[in-house]
Amino acid sequence: MPKIDQHTRLIGLFGYPLHHSFSPVMHNSVFELLGLNYAYLPLPVQPGHLNEGIMALRACGFIGANVTIPHKEQILPFLDAITPEAELVGAVNTLFFDQNKQLTGDNTDVEGFRRSLVKTGVSIEGRSVAIIGSGGAARAAAVALARLEVKEIIFLARRQEAVMRVIDDLKPMFPEMIWTPHTKATSIFAEDLERTWLLVNASPVGMYPQNEQSPISRTMVGMLPTGAHVYDMVYNPPSTILMKWASERQLIPHSGLDMLAYQGAVAFERWTGVTPPVDYMIETIKDQLEHYS
Repeated sequence: MPKIDQHTRLIGLFGYPLHHSFSPVMHNSVFELLGLNYAYLPLPVQPGHLNEGIMALRACGFIGANVTIPHKEQILPFLDAITPEAELVGAVNTLFFDQNKQLTGDNTDVEGFRRSLVKTGVSIEGRSVAIIGSGGAARAAAVALARLEVKEIIFLARRQEAVMRVIDDLKPMFPEMIWTPHTKATSIFAEDLERTWLLVNASPVGMYPQNEQSPISRTMVGMLPTGAHVYDMVYNPPSTILMKWASERQLIPHSGLDMLAYQGAVAFERWTGVTPPVDYMIETIKDQLEHYS
């Protein structure tokens, strides 16, 4: 933990509850490693008290914050400005003060997911990809994938109105993209999997403590083409049932650990102007997961 003194610059984390978050340990470990006089503090702001939280952030001289569930969308009316990424996703996970002292909302999940994909080396330009989910994580993934010039994004979500809202919002920005929605794991969706080069689980299915769940069946995982990539945004546990099934089928699995670290790294850069060591951030999270129960 960094030593706190009268010169320490403060960064907060808005959410409720916050006992599940690894962000304080991840960021504070990097501040200490790099010798930066910053401190990252969890701020459990209950629903209905966002206005007071923002006022406290301003009054106490914080230089920024992260925003997590349940405030990512609700915080928008309290901000001075938002970035194009936040506007596209319709949610904010990072706050910073710009050069005009305006409190600005950003969504670093878009760039974090893009960077983590680049790290994998998967080539998806001109290919079909599939996303499970229709929430903020799914939107962020869709924006990142569209910017990487995939040919088609196939959605599988529980509610038709939710997935169509995502498509209706993003289609005007990416008019050349093919958008294919599904709301049930039907035989038609299974056929779509046969041309899917990257499958992204952007839902919480499979997350601790429901470790034995998967968003799709083992049979459907087997319908992905040989050499396809399976990216599970879930990072706790580090290896999900979906990832294990992908390995069994000789597919290439990827954990959400990388995205967690990279989206944190983008926020870190916003606040400090310094590029943090992402590999160290990943190892810090892994160490915390070993002690998580």
